[in-house]
Amino acid sequence: MSRLLELRQDIAGALASLDLNVYTHIPARMALPGAFLAAGNPYIEQGQTFGERLVRFEVAIASQTGDNLSETEALDRLIESAQALLDAAGWTVEEVSQPYIQDFNNAAALVTTFTVSTFETFN
Repeated sequence: MSRLLELRQDIAGALASLDLNVYTHIPARMALPGAFLAAGNPYIEQGQTFGERLVRFEVAIASQTGDNLSETEALDRLIESAQALLDAAGWTVEEVSQPYIQDFNNAAALVTTFTVSTFETFN
């Protein structure tokens, strides 16, 4: 298994206590509410010491579909909970994007994206 996959699994594990379907990849079809992980931008860059790299991931979190008020409240709770869980797991939450609407399985869901990072040494 690659170290990058292990890092994605670490993020998924940090979010396990949320009521989400969490994918360590971009799924062809996503069950809602859900989250998926993708490479960040930049994905890997020089770290603070020799041999160390800063690795970034994007974590997209989508609420269950519903009326606008319930989707907004659900996403707000997910944002607050996910940020606390990722912080506790040692990930740096660099930013949380403005929520937007995205279609999943022919249904519109409210989505936000977290940019998270960690320092890693690859062998």
